[in-house]
Amino acid sequence: MIQYHDCEQGTVKWKLLRKDLWTGSRAIRLLQGKSLPDDSNVHVTGAMRRGTMLEPVAIMEYERSVGRKVDRPGFVTNTVYPNAGYSPDGIDGKVLLEVKCANGGNHEMLVAGNIPLQYKAQIYLGMIVTGLRKAKLIAFNPEYEQQMTIIDVPYDKAIGDNIRKKLREDNKKRQTTF
Repeated sequence: MIQYHDCEQGTVKWKLLRKDLWTGSRAIRLLQGKSLPDDSNVHVTGAMRRGTMLEPVAIMEYERSVGRKVDRPGFVTNTVYPNAGYSPDGIDGKVLLEVKCANGGNHEMLVAGNIPLQYKAQIYLGMIVTGLRKAKLIAFNPEYEQQMTIIDVPYDKAIGDNIRKKLREDNKKRQTTF
C-alpha cells in the first residue's frame, strides 16, 4: 500500500518519517552496495539551500506551463518496500516530478539531456516507491533565458529490477539483524 504523508520537507515530522530508510538522495549508495548513511548530522550545502529556495518557483513555472496544479506530498512510503521512502518534488497526475536547480555547467549538462547516475537512481527509487512509471526531470535555473527544461525519464525495467532486488536484500538483512 502506498501512503502519502502530508508534511513539509525538512520538518521534524519529515525527518522522523525518513529516518533509517533508503530515500532518493541515498539511492545511489544503495545501487553501489554501500551502507545506509547516518543523517543525524547532515551538513546543509549551498547547493541544498539553492534547491530549497528555487524548487517551489520551478514547480510554479511548471504548473503555469502545463496549466494545472501538481500534488506536492512531503513524503511517500510503500508497504512493499518498508525500508524505503521518497520525497517527491511533485506529482502531476501519474507522472513523478524531480526538480534540479543546478548552476552553470551542471545545469547545461541537464539541458543537453545528460542525467547523472545519482539523479537517475533518485528518480527510479521514486518511481518504485510511488508506483509511478513515468517521470520528468525539471532542470530549472532563473539565470538562463530558457529557465526551465523538462526532460522525460522513461521507466527502465533493468534499473527498476536492480533497485527492487537491492531493497529486498537490504530488508532481508534488516530482519535477520534485529
